[in-house]
Amino acid sequence: MKKLFALMIAVAMLLVMGSAFAESTSSITITRDDSWDSSAESAKATYTYYKIFDAAITTAKEVDPDTGELTGEGEGTVVYTVDSEAKANALPSIFTSKLGADGKYYITLTDSSTSAADIVAALKTMVADNPTLFPGTSQTSDQASVVLEVPSDGYYLIEASNGKDAAVQTIGNVTIKEKNDYPTVSKEQKKGSNEYSEDSVVAEVGTYIDYKITVHIPTDATKPIAIIDKLSSGLEYDATSGLTLVPNVDYTDLIDTDAEYDADATWQIKLSETVVAANRGEDIVITYRAKVTADALEDSDRENEVTLKYDNENYILKDKTEYTTYYGGIEKIDGSSQETLEGVKFTVTVGEESFNVTKPEGKDYYIPGGDSNEVVTDANGKIIIRGLDKDKTYTLTETETQEGYNLLDTPKDLTLEEDTGEYAAKENYDQIENNKGTQLPSTGGMGTTIFYVIGGLLIIGAAVVLVARRKAQD
Repeated sequence: MKKLFALMIAVAMLLVMGSAFAESTSSITITRDDSWDSSAESAKATYTYYKIFDAAITTAKEVDPDTGELTGEGEGTVVYTVDSEAKANALPSIFTSKLGADGKYYITLTDSSTSAADIVAALKTMVADNPTLFPGTSQTSDQASVVLEVPSDGYYLIEASNGKDAAVQTIGNVTIKEKNDYPTVSKEQKKGSNEYSEDSVVAEVGTYIDYKITVHIPTDATKPIAIIDKLSSGLEYDATSGLTLVPNVDYTDLIDTDAEYDADATWQIKLSETVVAANRGEDIVITYRAKVTADALEDSDRENEVTLKYDNENYILKDKTEYTTYYGGIEKIDGSSQETLEGVKFTVTVGEESFNVTKPEGKDYYIPGGDSNEVVTDANGKIIIRGLDKDKTYTLTETETQEGYNLLDTPKDLTLEEDTGEYAAKENYDQIENNKGTQLPSTGGMGTTIFYVIGGLLIIGAAVVLVARRKAQD
């Protein structure tokens, strides 16, 4: 009998034993978790209870293995019985039954180390296979607590539509409290060699963002878990790299099939009951990549959301990350008239590296890409580059200007601003002036040296002429 009741503490599947026996009619009061929110999608739950065994307190300690009779002296020992051979035969192998002298079948655990989750899972299968032997009674509630008026003392399986199943003993009235131990999901991202985090990242068009989704499986989870990921319109899933799961578990891959959960999902997978059971208490980490496309400039959402669905969608949890891009530009003007200058050419570099750009058809801006790093001022004298990374320095060097104007001898770094799609409404970009005329040598440089040399030669020449004239007069 010492092994017997492990069952007394086998309160399972996200439920914890609360308190107290009384001598009144048996009942099970279920109180919701402290974080319970009546407005949440999972607030409403249906509880179905099944009586598995009769339970009683006896002064005997043990059931004699040979005779089935209660022997020994003790007080407060709980024994579990079923009243028919059919029920005894229907029990899963984790239980052992012994016919007692009183015609009842006394029940013990075959292995006292059997986990609460495995007890619940085995009982769920049993009642599903034997509905007439173990009929269920259901009650639905969206309140902070619900009272199940069970017919008599016993050991009950409780199936909850929110996934918080339990196996619990009742002798008198019992209170149990739901634990907040659902599967959890988090989504993080990184760029370059940075660590993963939930922080928003800045991304350049044409580069990749690496994502990591972490799914924690509770210690007593039993049902499939679906993970549905949806990228915003400015991101393109990298199908070549695909998904990587650690540990490398088998999963039902729904990426290229008809949507089971969400027709608009980028990808979606389902962790089977077998995978869930094998990874209880562990994290499953999913990583993948997405390319930032030119559509990011028109992507007003820029939120990438993952959704976890558990217990046939009775429990839903979401998490998301965000990204953004930056833009910069200049306005080329005449230094005197302040009129804009069209057709002035620059090259773009990042550090010492050439930075190629392209101008989408019909657009007034450049984006990263293409096979040239040359940009040209438009009819408004502007050069605008969008889809940039604020952590980089983009430099413009003037290579060709309008006839009669001087080339700039100092490169210009772009001033970057977050791109919310209103770049065109910006009234003033950094202005760069060009001046007409021949460019004079700079003061204090080689030009003044030349003047000094010429002046010195003239003075020497004049002195030579003066000396020659004096000698001629002598």
